Amino acid sequence: MISWHQWLEVISSIGYGVLSSIVPVFHTEAFIVAAAASNLLGPVELSVGLAIGHTIGKQVMFLAVRHGKKLPWLNRGEPVQVPAGSWRARWRRWSARTARLVENPRWGMPILFVSSATGAPPVYGVVLVAGTTAMNFWAFSLVMLVGFFVRCIVLALGTMGAFQGIFG
Repeated sequence: MISWHQWLEVISSIGYGVLSSIVPVFHTEAFIVAAAASNLLGPVELSVGLAIGHTIGKQVMFLAVRHGKKLPWLNRGEPVQVPAGSWRARWRRWSARTARLVENPRWGMPILFVSSATGAPPVYGVVLVAGTTAMNFWAFSLVMLVGFFVRCIVLALGTMGAFQGIFG
């Protein structure tokens, strides 16, 4: 049976996970280290909460990118023609290649998992690119959830082990 204290741990972790997934200056890693080092939150409760919160935040970003262009105040009309050698043309080509890679069934989900589990490539950018593709929303959500959980539990257990080893 889960105690009310454990529920509060999970809920607070979910809240921080949502915040840190949308506002990059709130670092999840710092939260994990502080919570695990102080033993204020259990590693499983911490990891589950942060993974759920991160996934919710990234789902919001994914859907905002995917459906944001339908909002009338964001619709700019026809794309502007740019000279072939300009930085905007290179940016568009790079964006199109990246979107094709993320959308590819063979590479898209592994890239998303590695990004969410390790932070390389940056999750924020991968989510923004994924929102522009035809990637399945529920598959995206599941991969994000599992990847973030792996990232959080490894860091939480590693931090706790390090602090127990140092401070006994």
